[in-house]
Amino acid sequence: MNQYPRCQLANSQNGATLIVVLMFLLLIVVVGAIAVRNSMTSLRLATSDQVDTLLLNTSDTANKNIENIINDPDYSSEKANILGSLGFFGYFLNTGATSNRGDQILFCYRPRQSYFFKMSEATVTTPSGQSKLIGGAGSGGFCRPSQASDFVNARQNVMTQVSVTRPNTQSLPVTPFGNVPLEITINSDDATSSSPSFRIHSTSFLPALSNVSDDKITECLKKPSENADSFVSGVDEDDTTQNTYFGETRNECLAKIGVPAKVLVKEAKLENDVRSENCIDYGEGDDKITDNCQDLLGLTSSGNIG
Repeated sequence: MNQYPRCQLANSQNGATLIVVLMFLLLIVVVGAIAVRNSMTSLRLATSDQVDTLLLNTSDTANKNIENIINDPDYSSEKANILGSLGFFGYFLNTGATSNRGDQILFCYRPRQSYFFKMSEATVTTPSGQSKLIGGAGSGGFCRPSQASDFVNARQNVMTQVSVTRPNTQSLPVTPFGNVPLEITINSDDATSSSPSFRIHSTSFLPALSNVSDDKITECLKKPSENADSFVSGVDEDDTTQNTYFGETRNECLAKIGVPAKVLVKEAKLENDVRSENCIDYGEGDDKITDNCQDLLGLTSSGNIG
């Protein structure tokens, strides 16, 4: 008569064991889901950090190349180009260039090309954001995600849009002649007499990491690189007589449409490095013009026109 209770006890124990096993399985599933979620979060953070580093390095490379062209003698032809009347520095330095102050020269950085800059592949905009000169050989001076040649590398993942401006008087230091180095003679009517200051914005972005059209990206690239709110004080943005831009900037537009971007701003100042050259050592040597002076003046060693 005791067999039936034993049988019922066994059935009761089997049921309890099944519930315990199911609880352990549920606990394992929950722990696994949390681990997967944390792994995905870590992956997103790592990817975001990699993207940020890539964009920052690319923007810095564009700015470094400009610095090398100016300072390295090996880039003498490129230096003459960007300092000439059709260069992004020379545009602000030539006679009558005072009226160009505040304009922005926009171009796509293409390091795989045999040249750094061509005015025919650039666009000039006014401080109010209006187009003043449109070049770009069909591109309008803007990077085109549909063109492989506009990417900075063969992997076709990063593009860099560069803008160069010589700030107008509203964005210069308030100290009179604060932008002019000591011991430099200046003429207020001569745009080339002082050491000019420039502002360079290099905006690198990853078009492949967004779902927007190329036209949307181009609309953002056409916007000025800075807003007058960042340097103009006491000016009513509703005043139609003000030739300044108070709208959305390029980087703000790219962020709004979900395109990863990083802008690097560089303040640059051009200074003439004046060095004397002793061409003839009177009373010493062979009274011949030195090789450096021959190259500089276009003369032979005896002083004749070469």
